Amino acid sequence: MSKKSKHLVSLNHLPGILLASAAECERWIDAGLIPVTERRTFQKRGRSFEAPMFDPDTVAALAAEVPAWRAQGGETPERNGPAGRKADDSSQPVDEAAHRRRQSILAPVRKNTGIYLAEDIRRIESGRWKPERIFAGYRAVFSWPMQILPDGAPVDIAVEYAFAEPVEVAAVVLAPARVERTELAAASEALEARLIELRDATFAACEQELAGWRDELETYLDAYEDANERTAILDGIRSALEKLDRVHASDKGGPAGAGRKLRQKLDDFRSKATARRLRHLREAQIREASGYESYAAIFPVARSLDRRFLFLAGPTNSGKTHEALRLAGEAQTAEILSPLRLLALEHYERLSEQGFAAGMITGEERVLPEGATHIARTIETLDLHRVVDVCVIDEVQMLGDPSRGWAWTQAMVGAPAKLVVLTGAPEAIPLVEHLLAMTGEPLEVKILKRKGKLRVEGVPANLNKLMRGDAVVAFTRRDVHDLRTRLVAAGRTVATVYGALGPEVRRAEAARFRNGEAEVLVATDAIGMGLNIGPLRRVVFSTLRKFDGVRERQLNAMEIKQIAGRAGRFGHHDEGLVTALPEVGAYAQVETAIRNALNGDAAKLRGKAFVRPNQETVLSASEVLQTDRLGRVLRHLNDNLVAGHPDLRMADMDEMIELASLLDTVDLPILDRLSYSMAPVDGRERLAVELLLDWARQHAVYGRVQAPDFGVNTDLLKLEARVKIATSWLWLAQRYPQVFDDVEAVVDLRASLNAKIEEKLVATSVSHRRKPDEKARRDRSAKPRRQKNRRRGRDEAPAGEAESYLVRGR
Repeated sequence: MSKKSKHLVSLNHLPGILLASAAECERWIDAGLIPVTERRTFQKRGRSFEAPMFDPDTVAALAAEVPAWRAQGGETPERNGPAGRKADDSSQPVDEAAHRRRQSILAPVRKNTGIYLAEDIRRIESGRWKPERIFAGYRAVFSWPMQILPDGAPVDIAVEYAFAEPVEVAAVVLAPARVERTELAAASEALEARLIELRDATFAACEQELAGWRDELETYLDAYEDANERTAILDGIRSALEKLDRVHASDKGGPAGAGRKLRQKLDDFRSKATARRLRHLREAQIREASGYESYAAIFPVARSLDRRFLFLAGPTNSGKTHEALRLAGEAQTAEILSPLRLLALEHYERLSEQGFAAGMITGEERVLPEGATHIARTIETLDLHRVVDVCVIDEVQMLGDPSRGWAWTQAMVGAPAKLVVLTGAPEAIPLVEHLLAMTGEPLEVKILKRKGKLRVEGVPANLNKLMRGDAVVAFTRRDVHDLRTRLVAAGRTVATVYGALGPEVRRAEAARFRNGEAEVLVATDAIGMGLNIGPLRRVVFSTLRKFDGVRERQLNAMEIKQIAGRAGRFGHHDEGLVTALPEVGAYAQVETAIRNALNGDAAKLRGKAFVRPNQETVLSASEVLQTDRLGRVLRHLNDNLVAGHPDLRMADMDEMIELASLLDTVDLPILDRLSYSMAPVDGRERLAVELLLDWARQHAVYGRVQAPDFGVNTDLLKLEARVKIATSWLWLAQRYPQVFDDVEAVVDLRASLNAKIEEKLVATSVSHRRKPDEKARRDRSAKPRRQKNRRRGRDEAPAGEAESYLVRGR
């Protein structure tokens, strides 16, 4: 082997020398632009194959030609045909002799026409370790200046056309005998004629499509009265034309197909130019969000109405909700917006019982009979386009909630109603007034007094001596179950209400307490949201501290008033009582803290109202940032949407952003990923997040999402988690009914899970006391067994104690 031969390099070295892709190097080799020094036979995996070798000095000298090669024939690797692509019937394995003849035929055609022309070599899987090279015809690149815009300069239109080898050329290329020069020349002339014919027909088809497109563009622009808008659209199209890439065509679509593809590109440019115009308007709105009218302008229907506001401000048990519903009932059409699905259900049932054509819409369900005039909703489902006479916005102090306050801001500013009735704590008055200053709409405030007295007891409560109608309040699920277990052990029948329970179970438990089946209620601050719990006599705090999602802190005065105010329901008790358990702390201090909260002025809600970006804003930001990565878009909006605004601030979007970043791995449109990121999924529940991502993947790949299939024979904690997952599935089903189409099965599943939860709560809510003689007999028979077990080191606890231990341990 010569010294020169030892220094030759293989195809694998060319990308590093030429700074090009492997596919580009292979294409340039096929076109004869990179000379092959020799071909060498190699052995691999028991097979022999031949590979080209190259002189590195010669290849390095060609590096300067790479830009020109790309400009002439810059096909992407995908256009060369991916591995595994099936060749058409006319394709044939590359024969070196035929390849050399084709190169001899191509050279004069290129010289005479100035058109880039090359063999179309594709690679297909052939069962060997290296794909097989197949000749599939020719690729030519035509370029011609054409008039695109009515008053614009001509633009060079490049068409890359793939066509089959003419018969007369194939006869020469594949001839088994020696081919004369005259035959090669004749083949060149035939190929050149075919090439010119395709070029002329292609540009004639493109010109025909362009004429129609220009006429449509003029009609489209005439629809805009503002000359600046027309100019903006034309400038957008003109800018896009500077980056116009090739139009790809082939014998399959013919020259007419090239014309259609060119028109599609121009239609896309026009659409994007229009979208860019809107994007700039939105971007300017975001940048200039420093005036009161910027946010209000997002809700044109509300702005078109002469709205007025009535704020029924009062403490719990002051009749404000009753008065608001009365006003809604007197109207021809009304909507009642509630913070909880459970309250929407109660309002719907109340309206139905009063004979109204009522409907109910929540995140997971829709009960909307034809002709419904009065609709109860959860506040996030507000219809910003349905104009009604009265819209009731309940619990308006939720404006100050960092996670959900945006929904109350949106409802106040955007609710399309002639009369908007607000109900809530008086502490919300300053923020309501401040927010309505953005719209300039009139506000009437009506202060309501509590119906019935509310008194702080002078002594702490004894947990073992609670009476019928008492409610013990805790702030964690574990504490609720611990208190519940202690009360059951003390012989009390107990109902339980906490946030992790589904609305149906909370309602059933409240009904047990209301109907007297349970003597005592153990609950979290979920009872402070208007849940109908009936004759609650006394509220007993087990603590005055709670974890708010960020830190553990003292309850504020508004929270104490909201919870304590549920005691002494009007019509059942003359007065309500409030106290605390001894473990809360020194009772003199606890009593003073509660008394000051009830009698003093709670901190007013001031400052800025919370908002969250809507779909249009997300799309605009995506255009501005030139990315469809939802996580990045939401982070940008979180930081910039209302930065520096005197009245608005961003709601807490951390969990939403985290979910969006995970969903960015799924091939769904950005607005679909936005919907999934807003689903009611607890980001701290790993299983729930994994299932959400799996649903999104099923949606993207199959267009259908399987319903969850859970068993109901498990512990209470898992049952509660499964109810939440089923609820999330139903929430998405409301937005994608064609994708989540097994709704009835999931509704039945959730009902079964809730029934099992209620069954477990009821079964463990009553102390199973035995008769004295029976208990003594059982104790006597169990004593030897316990002693035996003790000797073995594995003493057994009684069933009741074991169950109590398990409940406390969860």
